[in-house]
Amino acid sequence: MGAPSLKAAEQASLPALLTGDQLDALITREALRGERTASIARSVFCAALLARFIAVGGLTLPGFYHRALIEVPLLLGAVAASMYLWRRSRRVDASPRLLLVSVGVDALLCFVALLPNVIWPWEGYPGILQIPDMTALLITVSSSAFRLVRRAVLLAAAANVLSAVVLLVIDRVLNGGRDNFWAMASLFLMLLLTAACAAFLVTLRTLRVVELGASSTLRAERAQRNLSVVLHEHHDVKTSLSAALIDTELLQRELFRVESASAARMLRKLAQLRESIEEVASAMGHIRERTVRELDALRATTPAEVGEAARGALRVVRWRYKAVRVDVTEGAERTAVLFAGGHDVLERVLLNLLVNACEGTGERGASRVTLDARPLGGGRVAIEVKDDGPGFLDTPSPKPGGSGQGLGFVTGMVESSGGLVLRGNLLEGGAKVTLELLEAPV
Repeated sequence: MGAPSLKAAEQASLPALLTGDQLDALITREALRGERTASIARSVFCAALLARFIAVGGLTLPGFYHRALIEVPLLLGAVAASMYLWRRSRRVDASPRLLLVSVGVDALLCFVALLPNVIWPWEGYPGILQIPDMTALLITVSSSAFRLVRRAVLLAAAANVLSAVVLLVIDRVLNGGRDNFWAMASLFLMLLLTAACAAFLVTLRTLRVVELGASSTLRAERAQRNLSVVLHEHHDVKTSLSAALIDTELLQRELFRVESASAARMLRKLAQLRESIEEVASAMGHIRERTVRELDALRATTPAEVGEAARGALRVVRWRYKAVRVDVTEGAERTAVLFAGGHDVLERVLLNLLVNACEGTGERGASRVTLDARPLGGGRVAIEVKDDGPGFLDTPSPKPGGSGQGLGFVTGMVESSGGLVLRGNLLEGGAKVTLELLEAPV
């Protein structure tokens, strides 16, 4: 009764799907993390603008003091507001309304920074649409997508479109129009609306990806817990099967003392029952092996050194196959890969490959086995196990005493690590198995 109740408790501990509130909380948390980065970037940008205003020709521009009265307090206020938003976004009870405030600050900053250009134009002023500063509105609308909140994108679009219209009207009234003013104004507004639509679509797509990723993670965690329960139940079943085998053996001993036709029939039945129990136990062993493999596959890939994993495998291989010479090259010693389950699982994979190479077909094995590694380019490496044995047969059959699961385990774990398994025969005789894997960053 203990195992089913444990399984029920494990399943009850995880919901099947994310609720709307859970998803909103997840998105808000990630958006607030992004807001902290945006606040720091805004502070640095405003400080750079202030330095540019003072150092690069600001003193010679018409209406400098009027500009200074607007832009200096504005930029300093933007830095202070950014630091406030950064601090507030770090709090546990931070509200998603901070994101709306943030895009509002961006829009206001752009508008007030551009306004002095149309109020105090300099000699040769070409119009607001002809200066590069207007692209700030496009950048502000586009960057609103990183907030991951639809309302924030809509607010940024509305505020910046309104800013552009007001600036264009003021520029037209105070500084007169150019021949192509309306054509350029309509084109800029179209670009601004296009940027807003693109930001909104990016937000929708990102939210969908976040939802799918969160649901997939949840399902993977649920599967991992369920597989852990399977291993727990496997232990209980194995204990029960062992007890059943002992009972059949005791009963056989009792029947051996009885000389009758009925006892002989019972002994035959017991022998068949024992064989059936042993088959079930073997099948349970295979289920456990696959379950452990799936659990390893659910783990994140971590760096694993091939040389270190090979040394662990060699301790077993050299003890079991004393007549076989097994070499590990310097290339393998210096190689590290990303592998699901890390070093321990990679060691089991290499052990399987080396044992297969040493055993060959079971009737004829190898006298020499080499483990090598070489770069493939593009961040991938190849691990090669070569031997001088009989090679792979055209019609493979299980080795005597073998389970047939060794290479299947290797393939499953390598594919779970984002790799590929290749096998073939060498021209000079023998077999070669190649594992193509991602190289671990140094």
